Amino acid sequence: MRKIGEFDQEKLALRFWGYLKQHSIDASLEEEEAKCWSVWVGDEDTIEFAQEEFEKFQKNPEKSEFNPTTIDKKISPSKTEKGGKNRYKEFKLKEKWQMSERSLGVVTLSLIITSIGVFLLSGMGKNSEIVGKFYISEIMDGRLSEFLGGEIWRVVTPIFLHGSKDAEWYFNFIHIGFNMILLKDFGSQIEAKKGAKFFLTFALLLAVCSNLLQFWMSGPNFGGMSGVVYGLFGYVWIKNRLDPGDGFQIDSSLAFCLFACFVFGFTGTLSIANWAHTGGLVLGLAWGYGSAYRWNRGKM
Repeated sequence: MRKIGEFDQEKLALRFWGYLKQHSIDASLEEEEAKCWSVWVGDEDTIEFAQEEFEKFQKNPEKSEFNPTTIDKKISPSKTEKGGKNRYKEFKLKEKWQMSERSLGVVTLSLIITSIGVFLLSGMGKNSEIVGKFYISEIMDGRLSEFLGGEIWRVVTPIFLHGSKDAEWYFNFIHIGFNMILLKDFGSQIEAKKGAKFFLTFALLLAVCSNLLQFWMSGPNFGGMSGVVYGLFGYVWIKNRLDPGDGFQIDSSLAFCLFACFVFGFTGTLSIANWAHTGGLVLGLAWGYGSAYRWNRGKM
């Protein structure tokens, strides 16, 4: 979902909104507090077309194709009882969007449940037999022997491992708790705005990229969702900065802390998967930048 643009005249906003509706585009016209009208499009597949048409409309709003003679009553904005002012109540996509990003998506919830389930099943990471089945490799030959032998899931499953047999119990809970909170925050936003299919694909790519980099740099004994979390963070952070129209939100203090933790990890003070963080963060930033560049038409 995306805000396509804003109008300072209700007449022009209605004309463009009606034009989109005539093209069967799931569009919403919202009146903002600053006495302007914003147009939102709900379907990701139609956003690019809507944005292109908005740019054409801005150049020549009086063009005949943007001036439909009739608008179906079924799609015309509703009237409020107070003064007959247009409020467009039937198509509050913005409200639905804000509500949806407060709730857990199916993919986000599934990742959280799986992580907690593996955490408990492995005795907080202390059951070596179970933990080994989730490692990217149990054979210390540097060749991903199990993966090459057909166990392709091993390049993903380390993300579900949290805790260590050598760590205190409270550190294990901090490990999984921190990752799950951030996964809920960033994952819910991305899944709500981009859809479950996109989020699942993105999360899997982040998992593979971060796990492989950590394996190549430090070996197979690692685990955790933090590589994926850093990738989601990188995506949300750069979209928030370079493409605010997509509506991603992140607290500046949280962003500072995550970047600080990333740098601090390389001091060697803590035994954490620094290269997994690096792989995830780089991919997340690159993907977010590419998406922002696309929507800003290379104007960055």
